[in-house]
Amino acid sequence: MWGHLFDTLCAILVLAALAGYGYRSFARSDDRRMLIIKWIATGILALLMLLVIFLHEPRVLLFALLPAVIVGLMWTPTVADFILTPLTSIFTGGSEEPDAKPFYFIATAKRMKGLHQEAISEIYKQLAKFPGDIPGMMLLATIQAEDLHDVPAAEATINELLGQPDVTPQQAATALHTLADWQLQFGRNVEAARAALERIVVTYPDSQFSHAAEQRIARLADVAATREFRENAKFEVRPGEQNIGLSTASPGEIAALDPDDAAAQYVRQLEKYPTDTETREKLAVLYAEQFQRLDLAVDQIEQLISVPGETSKHVARWLNLLATLHIQVARDEENARKALRRIIEKFPKSSHAEVANRRLAGLRQELNSGVASAPKTLDAYEKDLGLKKPAA
Repeated sequence: MWGHLFDTLCAILVLAALAGYGYRSFARSDDRRMLIIKWIATGILALLMLLVIFLHEPRVLLFALLPAVIVGLMWTPTVADFILTPLTSIFTGGSEEPDAKPFYFIATAKRMKGLHQEAISEIYKQLAKFPGDIPGMMLLATIQAEDLHDVPAAEATINELLGQPDVTPQQAATALHTLADWQLQFGRNVEAARAALERIVVTYPDSQFSHAAEQRIARLADVAATREFRENAKFEVRPGEQNIGLSTASPGEIAALDPDDAAAQYVRQLEKYPTDTETREKLAVLYAEQFQRLDLAVDQIEQLISVPGETSKHVARWLNLLATLHIQVARDEENARKALRRIIEKFPKSSHAEVANRRLAGLRQELNSGVASAPKTLDAYEKDLGLKKPAA
C-alpha cells in the first residue's frame, strides 16, 4: 500500500514539474507552434514506449529504444538551452526585452543643424509614444525658447510639464528656474521671472527649493537695475591713470563702497528680503571687520545657520566664517574652537567635519598669524535695522 502511494506521489510531482516546465517553455518560446508539435509527438512516442515495456517481451523491448532516441534528439536543444541560459545570461544580459524608452538623438541632431521645426516634429513623435515624458517636454521648451525665441510657447510647455503626475520636486523647480532664465534673457520680463520663482516658493514651502528661489527673487531687483543702466548709460572715454604703478591703493580700495553706505544698503535689502543670505553674510563681515562689532556679526551668522532647508555646505561655511571672525577680530581662540566643533557635531563623519578637525589642529598658528583691524564707529541707524530675523 505504501509503495503504491509513494509511486503515485512521485508521479504527481513529475507531472507537476513537467507541466510547470511546459508552461514556462511555452511562455518564453519564439516558435510556439513547433513547441506544441513536439509535445504531441513526445506524448505519442511515450505511449508507444510504455506499451512496449508492458508487453514484457525481451525481443520487443529493443523497439522501445527507437522512440527514446527520437525523443532525446527532439528535446536535446531545448534542454541544453534550459541548462546553459542562466550561465550565458551573465555575459549577454539574458533574453529579457529592455524597457522601451524614448530617444531624442534624432531631434538633437536636427537641432544642431538648425532644423528646429523638424526637431520639434521628432520630439512630438516620441511624446506620442511616451506621453508626459519630462526630458522630452523640457527639450521641446528649450528649442521653443532658446532657438525660436518663443517664450510664451515655452512657458505653455513648462506648464504642461508641471501638470504631469510623476514630475518630481527637483524637476519642477529646475523647470521653473529655467523658465525664469528665459523670461529674463529673451522676454526681458523681470516680473514674469519673479512669478515663475514665486511658484516654487508657494508649491514647495520651507524646502531647499523655496529657499533657492527666494535667493534669486532677492537678486531680481539688481538684475533689473543693471539692465536699465546698460540700456540707458552713455559711455565716455576718460583719461587713464597718469601715475600708474605709483599709487599705493589697490583698485578694489579705490572703488570700494564706504562702510556706512554699504551697511545702510545691506540693511535696506534685508528689510525687503529677510531671507537674502548673501546680503546677510556681507553685513556680518562688515559689522565684524569694519566696525569691530562681533556681537552683531555673530547674530547675523546665527540667523544664517538657522535658515530652514539650508545645505550642509553653506552651514559649514558660515560656521567656518564665524571661527575666522573670532580669530581675526576678537583674537578669541576658545570661541573659534567652539564654532568649529559645532561643524563636527552637526555633520559627523563628513568632509566638513574632516576640514574642521584639520583646522582645529592648526588654530593656534592661525591665531598667531592673524592681524586685528582698526575699529570704526557705527552710525545711529544700525541699532535695530538689519537685525530682524527672517519670518518663520
